[in-house]
Amino acid sequence: MQLTPHEVLGRWLLATLGEMGGAGSKRSVLRRIEERYGSQLTETDHLPQPSNGEVKWENRTAWQRNRMVKAGLLKPYERHGDPWELTPAGWAAHRVLVPGQDGR
Repeated sequence: MQLTPHEVLGRWLLATLGEMGGAGSKRSVLRRIEERYGSQLTETDHLPQPSNGEVKWENRTAWQRNRMVKAGLLKPYERHGDPWELTPAGWAAHRVLVPGQDGR
């Protein structure tokens, strides 16, 4: 079975962070994504990652977050444990993705 594409995980991440007011801990963001989009995840998404045992979709979402940091959509960590947070460019992308919802 296929894994959910990184691009889809990124859209879910943008939408979720916007709904959460622009920021949230990794754990709370992943929990909210699972609550909202969990029925769309594949069986393979729920398998453990061989390298670290983390659930595949959660691991892939964290990697997608890193790509979004490089693209300027999310703020980089200053310290371990900092929240995942939208930048102004991330808010702009959120408004395009979810018109009429500006969680701020």
